[in-house]
Amino acid sequence: MAERRVHIYKSKMARAYDNKVRPRGFKEGDLVLRKTESAGPVGKQDAKWDDPYVVTEVIGPGPYRLKSGDGKPLPRTWNVKNLKKYYV
Repeated sequence: MAERRVHIYKSKMARAYDNKVRPRGFKEGDLVLRKTESAGPVGKQDAKWDDPYVVTEVIGPGPYRLKSGDGKPLPRTWNVKNLKKYYV
């Protein structure tokens, strides 16, 4: 009986979460900001996002290839959780 209620509760919570989540995806040519990588501690005033980049290739639902504003491709792919849309 308790297992059944737990299962019902979990499925109800999953449905509520899925209704609120907005899928994040980008198309080729979109401008995005990339989360900065830090090797050490980061101060409160430091930039959290790098300059805008252009999406050059969509590899799947998560990974993207980017190039910088001057046209140089970045050496590796970037996951969608490290990117956000850049609005001009």
